[in-house]
Amino acid sequence: MEKVEPYEKWRAVVFAVCFMHSIVYERRKFGPLGWCIGYEFNAADLEASLIFVENHMNNAFNHNLVISWPAIKYMVCEVQYGGRITDDLDREMFLTYGGLWLTERVFNEKDYTFNSLSEFPYQIPDYPEIPKYHEYIASFPEKDSPVIFGLNVSADLTFRLAESQSMINVLVDIMPKDGGGGEGRSKEDEVRDKLEQDLIRQLPENFVEQDYKEKLSAMPIPRGLDKDKNVPLAIFLRQEIEQLQVVLDIVRTTMTNMVAAIDGTTTMTAELVDAINKVFDARVPVKWQMQGGAEISWLTPSLGGWIKGLTDRHFQLNNWLTKGSRPISFWLTGFYNPQGFLTAAMQEVTRQHSEQKWSLDSVEPKTEV
Repeated sequence: MEKVEPYEKWRAVVFAVCFMHSIVYERRKFGPLGWCIGYEFNAADLEASLIFVENHMNNAFNHNLVISWPAIKYMVCEVQYGGRITDDLDREMFLTYGGLWLTERVFNEKDYTFNSLSEFPYQIPDYPEIPKYHEYIASFPEKDSPVIFGLNVSADLTFRLAESQSMINVLVDIMPKDGGGGEGRSKEDEVRDKLEQDLIRQLPENFVEQDYKEKLSAMPIPRGLDKDKNVPLAIFLRQEIEQLQVVLDIVRTTMTNMVAAIDGTTTMTAELVDAINKVFDARVPVKWQMQGGAEISWLTPSLGGWIKGLTDRHFQLNNWLTKGSRPISFWLTGFYNPQGFLTAAMQEVTRQHSEQKWSLDSVEPKTEV
């Protein structure tokens, strides 16, 4: 709280609010590293925030009152922008920005900077003319350091790689799709040969529901667990098999339909055309990785790497299933739901110590290097 000084102080507040808006808006480019959920912050949020701050400062100035920074932070961070935020961690981070930048220090500290760790001194200038502000803003670095966003160089590297990959995908999409295998060979002919001679042969065998359920039922019960109850890790294995089988069905069906469409025995749909183009460019068809906007498999840019991931995942689950005993080690990232594996393991440990009245909340994973 501080005594309101001349109305010119309004310029410093406008700059601080606009700077915060640009940071939270641009932070979205870092994806999940920036925000857990990509919020559609826009100019309306900024305008509403500035209108409230202006009214608040006018009222304080006219009635010789003091600025209530908690009220400003609440209205800007919790109401105007916070109305869009649904994740608790995102809300906490936005409140941190407000606590740092919506404060009386923007008035009192001559050497105030938005982030003292940044190489460029992001400060609040004090000019009477708007063009002077434009000149100062134009002096900002062309590429902002991730430090000013509260992130490190690893986050910036992730963003740059994603940006580069997106550009490469666009370039590949606009490349000519003519076949390169000699006279008379089209793109479709090359894709059909690649499918028939290579990809379809690499696909693992399907899991037969009756077969894997019988094998799951015949698995030995770990010591200390009740025979009349389901074994958590066995349930997890069944769920992983079912999920991988969904992916296998989609891949096998798509490949079969692509060959049939190229041969002219079935309709060539837009989805099949896109899949053929992707396979021709050695990329993964979208349908194999995403369904309804959600991931159904692992994200790998190259087709060869994705198929290798499919066979390796099938080998791990099939090896666990057919041996009847648990492997001595697990490929954790090879599971569709790694967190489910850890939870199932903790559930088993909890049940094995039921006489000691262990609870699941008190058990946690431990790593020994």
